Amino acid sequence: MRAARPQAAAGSAAPWLVLGGLLVVPVLAMAGWLVVAHSDNPTAAAAPVDPILVTVTHEDVTAQTVVSIALVPAVGAQVTTSASGTVTKAPTVGFVLNAGDVVLRVNDLPVRAFVGDAPLWRVLTLGDKGDDVRRLEMYLSALDYYTGEFDGDFGANLRAAVARFNADGGRGTKDYVFDPASVAWIGTQPMAVAKSLVAVGASVGPGTAVVEGPGTSAAVTVTEPQGGIATVGEFGDAAALVVGDARVAYAPGSGVITEPDAVERIRAALEPATSGVAQVSATVPTRVATVPASALVQGADGTVCVYPSADAEPVAVSPVGGGVASAQLPDDVAVTTVLSNPGRVALLHPCGS
Repeated sequence: MRAARPQAAAGSAAPWLVLGGLLVVPVLAMAGWLVVAHSDNPTAAAAPVDPILVTVTHEDVTAQTVVSIALVPAVGAQVTTSASGTVTKAPTVGFVLNAGDVVLRVNDLPVRAFVGDAPLWRVLTLGDKGDDVRRLEMYLSALDYYTGEFDGDFGANLRAAVARFNADGGRGTKDYVFDPASVAWIGTQPMAVAKSLVAVGASVGPGTAVVEGPGTSAAVTVTEPQGGIATVGEFGDAAALVVGDARVAYAPGSGVITEPDAVERIRAALEPATSGVAQVSATVPTRVATVPASALVQGADGTVCVYPSADAEPVAVSPVGGGVASAQLPDDVAVTTVLSNPGRVALLHPCGS
């Protein structure tokens, strides 16, 4: 029985050892933390951060932004005929009409493309005079039928040329009279057939539209960033829109360009596309104050501030531009230096109310 008593004493001491360990470990951990906290710590997070002041700079900047543009097509020019009868051959879509080419056939007779500065409007015969006679002389000369002068006088040479023109058009070899129904005026230049307005079997008469040319561009729509380009920078009342080699005037906020020459230049720059992107640039530079983007602080009420120093009152500002690294403020901002790291130092005064 005496040999069993030491074992009972050892077993009863084990709980006290465990309890003592649980009390000692936190004390040792706290003591270790105090030692570390009061020793030199090389990490940036533990090191004190000094306020960093930078000088506000002033510069001239040209506001720029990217916009989307698209051409607004217009209806193409229409070609009419003076012929009467039934269409036996309709215009061919996609075909480029040059002077003398067959536009369509009416009653199996060709109606040829007439290129000139104005249409031919009356029947012409020997002895007639006028600007329309001169246009006919120039037209038949371009087709190698006429070799005389462009004097506007229907003489023997022109009479012979008209006869050859009529014979080639199936109108007989003794027809010396020019009938405007044998041609259709397409304008001053060759024209592609964008649309045929008549089909085989259709009846036509003087003034019937038979062909539609390619539509030009009536306008260019400009899609600005949400809120308008005024939210991007100071553009003023006039700016320039640039796409490719084309640079045209643009009124910020208007969303459209309608001046014909400007529209045509944009169309040529986009060709063959009908939409794309362009850059809008202010035509007059704006003087601004530039600060690091990190200098801006936004208060709980939405106010944006900069701090002349860590212990100074904040100055409310309204940025007019900038990017990731810097912010642009109005040139008359009432500060010469700003705190560039306000988020890492203790500020005495909050931004906003």
